[in-house]
Amino acid sequence: MRKLTRGQIIKLTNKLKPFWKKRQSLYSKFFNEERKIEYEMNKNLKSKIKLEFFYCDGECVGIGAEDYSERQFFPLIHDSELDN
Repeated sequence: MRKLTRGQIIKLTNKLKPFWKKRQSLYSKFFNEERKIEYEMNKNLKSKIKLEFFYCDGECVGIGAEDYSERQFFPLIHDSELDN
């Protein structure tokens, strides 16, 4: 396979834009809903430490303290512990 020319990249990029916009819209909706869940979780737990869904390499791996300095008081609870 030959390397794409600048013109080919531009044409390809224009064809890909609608798919990217669709993905971004879904992504935005998902994270807005996830923020609502985090708010509900924090309100329900009534903890001084604000918790969040914790991501690593693009994957949710558990729940932990949002503020790095508070992680010593509330370590990450891994997804494997939460799935049981």
